Amino acid sequence: MSTPAPDLPPIKEYKSQQYEFSDEHNREISALADAMRAASNLMMLVGLAFVALAALTVAQGTQASGNYGPALGLGAAALLSLCVGFWTGGAATSFRKVVETRNEDIWHLMKALGSLRAMYSLLRTLIFAALTLAAVGLGLVGFALLNK
Repeated sequence: MSTPAPDLPPIKEYKSQQYEFSDEHNREISALADAMRAASNLMMLVGLAFVALAALTVAQGTQASGNYGPALGLGAAALLSLCVGFWTGGAATSFRKVVETRNEDIWHLMKALGSLRAMYSLLRTLIFAALTLAAVGLGLVGFALLNK
């Protein structure tokens, strides 16, 4: 003979501690992801154009004077454009996942923000380096003009 099961309390609905964005928020985040994806693709195209220009400049430089300065500048621009393009694309993917997934909004948002932070840290470093090089260049030009 079996005994009847005691009355068990109802099972509570599982609630994640993750924040879930509203539909309005998701539309805004989705629009941001779309804009970032377009900018990412365009930056990668610009990077590829700089790669092609650098290669053409190298080919022309070996036949003419052997001056590789412009090719190095174009190569640096290509590297910067491609890095920004890929990092922006990664952040756009994470923002898109905020909209498409459930119970992982904060995780994807933080991943996207981390990607943007890394990209802007690189840009900040490159801007400081460019300003330093510009100041040194201006100083050298000024010194050369004064010593004529």
